[in-house]
Amino acid sequence: MKFLQQLFGTTKTDTTPAPSAESEHINLEMYKKSADLSARNKTLSLLQKINEIILSSITRLNEVAQFIATVLVKEAAFENVSIFIFSRKDWSLQRIGFSEVEKPIQINYFQNIPLSDTQNLLVQAVSKKTRYHGVSPSGILLSNEEYEKQDVKEYLGRIKSVHVFPLVIRESLLGAFVVSLAEEDQFISEDTRDLLNRLADIVGIGIDNALLYNEVQEKNKKLIRLDQLKDEFVSVASHELRTPMTAIKSYLWMTLDGRAGAISEKQKFYLNRAYSSVDRLIRLVNDMLNVSRIDSGRITLELSGVDLQSTVKEVFDEVMPRAQELGLSLNLLPSPNLAKVLADKDKIKEVLFNLIGNSLKFTPKGGAVSVSFAQKTDFIEITVSDTGTGVLQEDLPKLFQKFSMIDGSFSSDKAIQGTGLGLYISKSIVELHRGKIWAASQGRDKGSQFAFSLPVFHESDLHPSSKSQNEKQTVDIIHTEI
Repeated sequence: MKFLQQLFGTTKTDTTPAPSAESEHINLEMYKKSADLSARNKTLSLLQKINEIILSSITRLNEVAQFIATVLVKEAAFENVSIFIFSRKDWSLQRIGFSEVEKPIQINYFQNIPLSDTQNLLVQAVSKKTRYHGVSPSGILLSNEEYEKQDVKEYLGRIKSVHVFPLVIRESLLGAFVVSLAEEDQFISEDTRDLLNRLADIVGIGIDNALLYNEVQEKNKKLIRLDQLKDEFVSVASHELRTPMTAIKSYLWMTLDGRAGAISEKQKFYLNRAYSSVDRLIRLVNDMLNVSRIDSGRITLELSGVDLQSTVKEVFDEVMPRAQELGLSLNLLPSPNLAKVLADKDKIKEVLFNLIGNSLKFTPKGGAVSVSFAQKTDFIEITVSDTGTGVLQEDLPKLFQKFSMIDGSFSSDKAIQGTGLGLYISKSIVELHRGKIWAASQGRDKGSQFAFSLPVFHESDLHPSSKSQNEKQTVDIIHTEI
């Protein structure tokens, strides 16, 4: 035919070359690689979504499991997905996540599978920690009797294979993961099989994370409750201890003062030792009670404009006898036209008592303790300086911690003793005033400086709208004598 057409010129010659077998093979390979790449991208996208669920703010175990099951049915086109958790309480597998293609009939899937049901492949899988592929749905997610119902059987007829995965993390059984597919096992693509295997590992990690988070949350709740009970105990115990100790201290003082008659020097020595010990114990109880009130948020402020220089003078009047007894001098470096600060006067006095008392403890005879002021734009700095033993640079951060005793504990035999709570209480009070507190020292035997700042007082600070509604329910800091 081609020869006749060329001979009579009835048709143009077709010069298009016929496709070769090689080019057809190349096109087919490119199609396969494109399909494979598309499948892999879909797998990666799905795994990314599961990772997002695991790393999200969703922390409840059931919610994590349900989200994962729903995403897999929707995105991977699985027929249904079940996630079970292993319960040691009743030794069973409890379903915590389930999703399937919308069904028109009611099907009674297993909610709880006892491990004693050894005929169930799901139980066999978790017992042996072995994965099963391509098994029948009967006897796994629903009983044989349920599966034999005609409407259930017809509806589930499209399920051709079920894949069962035990969830094991660090050799510990967490539960099980079950996926139903519309393809028979031998027709499942390598990509789908790879996805199933990877999903089992990822779901296990997600369940493990949720369990760990819940465990930590439960322990945190218990710790918070124990901390509350501790605070309540300290508060009650402190209140109960203060009354008899105060009475003991009063009777000891009256005895030492001769109210009960003359006492010998030896008796006076013993009574003085007892009086000092009771006084130290009262200070400890007071500090513990103050810390309990601070930590529980039961400290409020009665704010007003406070003259710091006159407040320091009041504190000096009280501590002067102790300073003279120790052979120390107290110096107030006045600052003309010093602005008032917004503060609770009684609580700031307690800070000053703590800082000045601390300097008196650690300053040897013949030394001096000084208080100075520096006015900044919006706040006033108060500095207590001494010529005492000083503090090493590495010890400075420890000063404002609870029970911080750099030179030894209060139970030691050293002459310098305390509770280790004074600076912590001072820091808490200053920060309650929206101020800051800090310490500085050039080292041992080079003295120390303790400073804190308070906001400058303005009349507008006392406007009724800015006052706390709970100001009349103020809980005071208990003053501890030096």
